[in-house]
Amino acid sequence: MFIMDWSKDQLEQYNKDGYLVVKNLLSSSELNALKSDLPLLFDAPDDSDGAHRIREKNGAIRQVMLAHRGAAESYANIIRTPNILNPIKQILKNDVYIYHSKINAKESFEGTVWLWHQDYGYWQYDGIKKPNLASVMIVLDPATINNGCLMVVKGSHKRGVVDHYSDEVTTSYKQWCIEKKLLQKYIKEENITHLIASPGDVVFFDCNIMHGSSHNMSPINRHTFIIVYNSIDNKPVSVANPRPDWVVSRQFDIVK
Repeated sequence: MFIMDWSKDQLEQYNKDGYLVVKNLLSSSELNALKSDLPLLFDAPDDSDGAHRIREKNGAIRQVMLAHRGAAESYANIIRTPNILNPIKQILKNDVYIYHSKINAKESFEGTVWLWHQDYGYWQYDGIKKPNLASVMIVLDPATINNGCLMVVKGSHKRGVVDHYSDEVTTSYKQWCIEKKLLQKYIKEENITHLIASPGDVVFFDCNIMHGSSHNMSPINRHTFIIVYNSIDNKPVSVANPRPDWVVSRQFDIVK
């Protein structure tokens, strides 16, 4: 599939909704390589290969952070494929570097919830001054309502960033999320979209769009690879108690 640059209509749709799903964006060889290389990233000892692993309470992998720096070459290569990189540079209107990357894993009957949040809701505390970041989610397994597909609130990025709090109870991993009273104020049922998707589909989304996902209640695993791109002129400034490199990269190499 030869897309490369987005059309004017695609850019307008992204800017209006805060996200855009591009069906079958990955070639079969790209998709197969990413799926085949998952065990290299899942089975490596923690922090042995440049990646960082976060686990569920039962020990199952929840995330592999900095997957593009890990042992799997396919993940290092996919970050610069033109069908992904060109639209990102159109969206952010600049050269970009990798803010972080991550495999999000929801194992069958085990994967847990991601609470409603905006990414910039907590990235702003990392010294990022402008919400000029965008994420790319590569779908590796079928994403269904039953296995916890991504949910987005269409157009919510236009509201700007809202207050977030730190939840350290719901899952094994601290989550920054939006308080219930604000969710009740800003989210309407009819504006929630379940992004049901197939392997090889790619979702581009704004750092201020409200999103989350539910538990995996199905027998199907749900794995996605998310790449976060930041404009090269939006590098983080110094903050007290900075988070580690695996979540806020201090490598500012322009992706080419």
